[in-house]
Amino acid sequence: MAVSKIGLSPFLKLAPVCFFSFGPVLLSLRRKGNRASAILPPLLVFAAFVAFQWISRLTASPFATRTQLQLLLADIVLIFLAAQAFRTLQDWRGFFWFVMLFAFLVSGFGILQHLTFNGKLYWFREMRYGGIPFGPYVNRNHFAGFAELAIPISLVPLMLGKVRRERRFIISFFALLPIGALFLCASAAELSPSASN
Repeated sequence: MAVSKIGLSPFLKLAPVCFFSFGPVLLSLRRKGNRASAILPPLLVFAAFVAFQWISRLTASPFATRTQLQLLLADIVLIFLAAQAFRTLQDWRGFFWFVMLFAFLVSGFGILQHLTFNGKLYWFREMRYGGIPFGPYVNRNHFAGFAELAIPISLVPLMLGKVRRERRFIISFFALLPIGALFLCASAAELSPSASN
């Protein structure tokens, strides 16, 4: 597992909070009824299968099965809420602008941390288990994975010519900083697939 149990804890706790606080708001704002994502039925069937295995003790590790079942249920809740929140083209545009800005800020922070690195995480916390941090990630390979997911959101519309002339500069800027940060983090595991894509 790439993420520690401590790192998963906020995600597992925030999914029900989001469901019970934002869910009714999203559902009340949408007058056309609930909209289900096409991936929800297979995920629900899989969750039912995993729950059956856990309840009947047909699993090799009941603790690990329960933990992964909780993670799967949290994913299902967030996918359901995302299907309610992102219905129109305007909703998706707002999401894409958020992702581009977020990738830009995280990449800028990563470059700043890389250039002023003093051997400590966030310049003051000692790392007990080693690691080469980049941005908010202790492992630079995790940043590279994040950058590879976020870069196409700004780069693909530019390459296809789908960006209005007045927005080309800002979107190019939003694409170039994460690309530069990806090369600066020097993740060998991620640079070779990036170059081939």
